[in-house]
Amino acid sequence: MKCNRLLSWIILLFLISTIFFCSKDDKRDVQQTASFSDSTVVALINGKAIHYDELDLAVKQFLMRVGRNPKFFVKQPGDTVVYREALNWLISLNLLSEEADRNKIKVNENKIELTFNNFKRNFPSEQQFLDFLAENNLTSEAFKANLADELKVQELLDQKITSKVETITEKEALEYYNNNPDNFLQNEQVRVQHILIKVTDPNDPQKIEVAQNKARLILDKIKKGGKFEELARQYSEDPSAFKGGDLGFFAQGDMIKEFEVVAFALKIGEISNVVRTPLGFHLIKLNEKKSSQLIPFQEVESQIKAQMKQERSNNLFEEYVNELKSKAKIKVKNLS
Repeated sequence: MKCNRLLSWIILLFLISTIFFCSKDDKRDVQQTASFSDSTVVALINGKAIHYDELDLAVKQFLMRVGRNPKFFVKQPGDTVVYREALNWLISLNLLSEEADRNKIKVNENKIELTFNNFKRNFPSEQQFLDFLAENNLTSEAFKANLADELKVQELLDQKITSKVETITEKEALEYYNNNPDNFLQNEQVRVQHILIKVTDPNDPQKIEVAQNKARLILDKIKKGGKFEELARQYSEDPSAFKGGDLGFFAQGDMIKEFEVVAFALKIGEISNVVRTPLGFHLIKLNEKKSSQLIPFQEVESQIKAQMKQERSNNLFEEYVNELKSKAKIKVKNLS
């Protein structure tokens, strides 16, 4: 199934979390006289400042959450979309936090503690978590206070958005399915068995030759009547050996190019010659082939409903934040 990856507003909140708000002990947060005369200020929301170090931290945490190492990210606030998006989210979260306070939303201490402990699990050790706090001038207490802000915002959104999202009916899901057939195409797939003889050192011609000769000898055994599955169990150096070399079904783009080019070109029951890939030398047998086909509605109905519900949540969230922005006094430095 092809579908757009729509992040929920809850996930987005965690990507650019309110841990990026400065510590509660940082008095600059509450200075209503903040202005751009302070070179550290990047934006003003209803008189409250967002500082460059908050923006840097927001970007750092976003990169960590999407699996990128912040140390290798070039800092270019004026030219980087990540910085602009991070700033936009910081503004949104400030406004949502203010709105949560206006609605007198409170968060259970147990929930704060649970969220705190879950976040800590992102770090391999306690010391690395403490190092993270130190690097960002945060204490555990300040961090929990900021998590409380985040949870208040989530509760606000539950009240203002989640409760308004209607259940998607089967009729609506079927209409979406019929109007978007390309989203539910399953590409051609093949099912193969293979035998892999690894090359332990790709820079050693002798070891390459040894591996290739071994693969050729196995192919000779097959040609003389040896059973592919048994030879795979005996000789293959791939984890699939215990299954007789069975790799199951896969589509183009799932395997190494050199491997799949041969696999998709074979006829059912046909066995390839020795095939070289970066992993070593392979023998490939094609067992089954599935043509491109439309996935039945019953198999994707629940996914469609979830996606449509998410789209509605996202739209309501965007409308709500835009409404808050329209009522706020927002000033942003030109980052270009």
